[in-house]
Amino acid sequence: MKVSVALCTYNGEKYLSKQLDTILDQTLLPDEIIICDDRSSDQTMEILNEYQKNHPQIFKIFSNENNLGFIKNFEKAIYLCSNEIIIISDQDDIWDKNKIKETIDFFNNNPQFDGVFHDLKLMDNEIVQPSYLNWKYISHDSVIKDIHENNLFVSLVNKGSFILGCALAIRKNALEKYSIKNFPIAHDYFIVQKLSIKNTLGFIPKALSTYRLHPGQVYGLRYKSEENQNKENISKSQQYFKEYVWPYLKATERFQEINPTEDLYKTELYSLFIKNRNSYLKTMNFFDKKIYMAKCIRHQYLDLKLTDIFTI
Repeated sequence: MKVSVALCTYNGEKYLSKQLDTILDQTLLPDEIIICDDRSSDQTMEILNEYQKNHPQIFKIFSNENNLGFIKNFEKAIYLCSNEIIIISDQDDIWDKNKIKETIDFFNNNPQFDGVFHDLKLMDNEIVQPSYLNWKYISHDSVIKDIHENNLFVSLVNKGSFILGCALAIRKNALEKYSIKNFPIAHDYFIVQKLSIKNTLGFIPKALSTYRLHPGQVYGLRYKSEENQNKENISKSQQYFKEYVWPYLKATERFQEINPTEDLYKTELYSLFIKNRNSYLKTMNFFDKKIYMAKCIRHQYLDLKLTDIFTI
C-alpha cells in the first residue's frame, strides 16, 4: 500500500520543520508528501524548498497563485495525492514514529473501512494532555461502541465533530465513491460525516500524534463535549427524547444536507429515528400523546403524518 501525505501550509515557519522531521522519521516512510502553500508571507516557502531539495523523490510542493483559504487549500492537497492511502497532516503537529505503520496496518486488517482516525495528545506549551478525546469527555470505548452499533454519525452530529483532520486517513478511492468533493465545510468535518454515514470510518484507539495549541493556529479545536455539564432535572420521558429522539432527528437533517440526492427514507438512520420516535410517543398516556402528535403534524415536526395518529 503506497501512502501520500496531504499537508497545507500558511505562515507556518515556527513549527513546520519539526513536523516535517517527524514525518521523515517514520518507521514506514510515505511515498510522497504533497504540500500546498496558501501564499505564505514568512519563511515557509524557503523551508519547503530546502526539504524538497534534500528529498526530491518525496516532496511535491505547490504554491497557490491566489489565497484559497483553509477549506479549499486542503481539498486541493487531498486531490493532488496519487497513492492508495491519503494521510492528512497539519503544519504544526508532531507525529509518533509509528503513525504511518499503524495506519497502514489498520487498512490492511480492516478492508471494510474506507477511513480511519486516531486519538491525539495535546500540547499547550510544555504541558501535554495524553488524550484529546478524554479531554472532550469522550472515551475510546464509547467511540468503539458507536462504530460497532453504526452510531458514529449520530454522535458526530450531536456532540460536534470530535475528529480532527490531522488524525484522519482515507482511501483515495473513497473520494469518488462517496462524492467527497466541492467541500462546503472544513475537510475533516465533511469527510468524517460522509464516511460515518456509510459506517466505513474506523478508529485506532491510540494517540499517534501530538496537536499543538497555540495562538497562531489557522483552525483550532472544536468545542468541548457537554457531557460534563450537570444534567437537568427532567422526567424519564424527556430524558429519552433528549438521548434517543433528538440526536437522530438532527442526524437525519444533516444527512439530507450533505447527501441531497440520496433517499433518506431507505436508510437505517431513518429507521432508527422512527423506532426511537415511536418509543418516545408510547411513553405518553393516550390523550396526551394524541394532542402532542396533532401539534407535531401541524408544525411539521418529528416527521409525523395524519395517519400516524391512528396507528401509533
